[in-house]
Amino acid sequence: MSELDIGRYDLNLLRALLAMIESGSVTRAAQIVSVSQPAMSRILARLREDFGDPLLVRSGAGMKRTPRAEALADPVRALLKQAAALYEGEAFDPTAAQRVFRAAIPDVVAATLLAPLIEAMAREAPGCRIDLIPWPRPNDPVIATLDFAISTDTVLFAGLRMAPLFDDHDLLAVHVGQPATWRQVLEMLDAPHVAVVGAGATSDPVDDWLAAQGLHRRIAAVVPHYLQALMAVARTELVAILPSRLIAAYGPKLDVRAVELPIEQSIDRHFLFHPVERDADAASVWLRDLIQRTVGD
Repeated sequence: MSELDIGRYDLNLLRALLAMIESGSVTRAAQIVSVSQPAMSRILARLREDFGDPLLVRSGAGMKRTPRAEALADPVRALLKQAAALYEGEAFDPTAAQRVFRAAIPDVVAATLLAPLIEAMAREAPGCRIDLIPWPRPNDPVIATLDFAISTDTVLFAGLRMAPLFDDHDLLAVHVGQPATWRQVLEMLDAPHVAVVGAGATSDPVDDWLAAQGLHRRIAAVVPHYLQALMAVARTELVAILPSRLIAAYGPKLDVRAVELPIEQSIDRHFLFHPVERDADAASVWLRDLIQRTVGD
């Protein structure tokens, strides 16, 4: 039989066929599939026509299965099981999975989140790993290949689903050996600062924020990564305006402390992005839950 012929058959009748084969009774089969006895008799007549076989024949007070019906039992049972599995969705067992998850995470977030996320994945899914890609540019086709991204930039990942992940704000990072003697904002901004200008950027977002308020700071050095800025603060008299989570994670080990900025600022909300088509994907759902739990810890 070719695939084109399948349309002439009613596959919905296979469940009734299996009920009749297993029970050997039209009446009991009708009860199993919740139809009336006359309806089941009509179904049997249709099945006999489709298969070209009586399937069940009268034998004394009961019904007897034909050899054809006996032969159909296992294939029909397997087919119905496979059909049911289509509706259950693909299961994901992290303990047995072998999977590479591609992600885009800015270095300032990776500095505090990547290590605990890798440790959590090693515990729960030892056969899986995370591959970070270089930070994408707008309309970069690589964005469509990502399993997830973490960013404050809702425009860059506009085609992806997003959910709030965590909030952050900026503080002034200062070496513990350097006294904070600033009496006002302008004195603080006149201290020698190290700015962070990442790849593809033309300025530090901090300076854009200050400029919008009619302020500017004295920049003594520019680096491309936030950890480099923090290390500069730890080993020099430079200061830096950095995210609070970064300073909290590394400051105590580097003898760097945080000073509140006496300047009004908005919260930096970081979002977890994922492709729309992976909303219900079991592996993606598990991964997003792992990231949320890791951030919460």
